[in-house]
Amino acid sequence: MSNTLFSQMAQDGFEMVDSSFCVGTWRNYAVTLRHFSGKSYYVYVAIRVESAQNKLRKTIRAAIKTAGVKKCNINQVNKNYLLSTVTFGKEEREENAMRAYLDVLTSALRDAGVAPANTCAVSGAANPDSLCMMMNQAYFGFQPVNAAAVRQSGYEAQAKAEENENNGSYLTGAVGALLGALVGMAANLLLIVLLNRVSAWLFALVPVASMFGYKTLRGKTNKLAVVIVLLACILMVPILEFSAASIELARQYDLPFGEALGYVGERFFEAEVLKEALPDMLRLLLFMGLGLLIGWGYLQNSLNSTKIKSAQAQLDSMRPNPNRQ
Repeated sequence: MSNTLFSQMAQDGFEMVDSSFCVGTWRNYAVTLRHFSGKSYYVYVAIRVESAQNKLRKTIRAAIKTAGVKKCNINQVNKNYLLSTVTFGKEEREENAMRAYLDVLTSALRDAGVAPANTCAVSGAANPDSLCMMMNQAYFGFQPVNAAAVRQSGYEAQAKAEENENNGSYLTGAVGALLGALVGMAANLLLIVLLNRVSAWLFALVPVASMFGYKTLRGKTNKLAVVIVLLACILMVPILEFSAASIELARQYDLPFGEALGYVGERFFEAEVLKEALPDMLRLLLFMGLGLLIGWGYLQNSLNSTKIKSAQAQLDSMRPNPNRQ
């Protein structure tokens, strides 16, 4: 579905970055189209707004409603881009409906006094000469840039990746991954002990903290890094169960924590105890899996290959900035 719209938008100068993204300009605003599902799309528009972002969001939303666009929402307005979602009707030609929506959206921005972004997303310099696709959270989407700054950023990404491949250590990285995972596990332990609850979102902290620890101790960040982090996260499940059982025993019988820890340690690996603890550990493993899914993007974006690919995608998507003066 998205490929059909994207190919039609090529008539307006839009280009596909991959099967999910299409970038171009509309009335001099840098625009990114991202397929969501069916006939629904994310639309990113590059802007620069220092303050009153919530007020601008309400203003744009009201203008779009007044224009008669129904199935859309202004999801986010931050300093560097506006994000909206739009869904087209079954009988609408998507390319025509998208053009009409972009007309309404960009007109609403101009009426609100928000001009197309015109500072470099890499260096912050005014009047940049190019546009390119940015994949970081702060400047997501098609953004104005200085070509030289993007090339320099690409060289630096390549150099850091090569340095990490040559000098990174799986051993120190694994130590960092375990330490980071323990920090993430401790946060979940507190939630379980204090509120008797588990949260997939908080479990996502375990792989994120683990990868952060892996990188902090200069682990080699290739695909094996993800395997090491996954193993560290899985190891946290019995450690979490062991720790929670020790705390519960100490609270129930008013024992010193060290004594409770020793008692649980003596019996934890007995077949009968493991059988009793297995349902809880499987439940924790399920939440750990959900946490890994939530944090998967961070793990992937931490890899050298992803960083190099992102830098190359920026270079490949570069084109002249129509607002260059």
